[in-house]
Amino acid sequence: MSVSFSPLVVFAALLVLSCSAFSQTGRIIDPIAVSQRSFTNMTSYQVMLRSSSPLGESKIIRYSYQKPGYVRMDFTQPHSGAVIIFNPVSGKVTLWPFGVGTLPIFHLSPTNSLIQDERGHRVDRSDIGVLLGNIRHLQRSGTTTIVGQESIAGRATTRVSVVGPGTMVVDGVHRYDIWLDNYHGLPAKVISYAPDGQRSETVLLDAMIINIRFPANFFTP
Repeated sequence: MSVSFSPLVVFAALLVLSCSAFSQTGRIIDPIAVSQRSFTNMTSYQVMLRSSSPLGESKIIRYSYQKPGYVRMDFTQPHSGAVIIFNPVSGKVTLWPFGVGTLPIFHLSPTNSLIQDERGHRVDRSDIGVLLGNIRHLQRSGTTTIVGQESIAGRATTRVSVVGPGTMVVDGVHRYDIWLDNYHGLPAKVISYAPDGQRSETVLLDAMIINIRFPANFFTP
C-alpha cells in the first residue's frame, strides 16, 4: 500500500518541523526558503490585504497577482472604488480613480509618485515574491529566529523573525517579523521595522486563494 501527500501537506509538515530548527538529516530548515519555494510553484493568487502604520495610515485592498507579474489592486480604503493595474508586458500602470469603466483614466510609469505609497512602495514590486526576496537578502548576513507556533484568526502559523546585520536595510526595513501559514507556507502577517526599532508597517493577508483562475481581461480591461 502506498501513500502520497499533496505539495501543500509537505509544506505544512516542513514548517512544523522547522520549529525544532532541524531536519532528520541534522540540517537547519529555513521556513522562509520553504515559503519562497511555495511562491515559485504557484501561478497566481488573490488576497485581502490590510495594512496599518504607526502614523495612522490604513489600507484595505483586494490584491490580485498573476505571473509573470500582472498586478491588480481594488481599493476599499483609502480611495474606495479606485483600481490600479500593472501590465508587465507594457511596463505601464493604469489607474481608474473612480473604478474600471469610468473616467478619468491615467496611464503612468510605476515610478510615478502619484501611485507610490508614503514609503515609496511601487505597484510593480508589491507581490509576495518581492517581499520574500527582501527578507532573504536580510537573512544572508543577518540572523533568523524561529519563534514558534501561533494562531492568527484561527489559522495555524509559524512565526519567524529576521534581522539584518548592523544597520543594514532592504527597502527601508531592518527587521521583519513574519507569520507563515502552516497550510500553504505563505505569509499571513508581516510586521516591518526600521533600524531604530520603530515599527514601520503591519500587514495582514486574509482569505488567500492560490492558483486562482482570473476572468479574461481581468488584468487588461
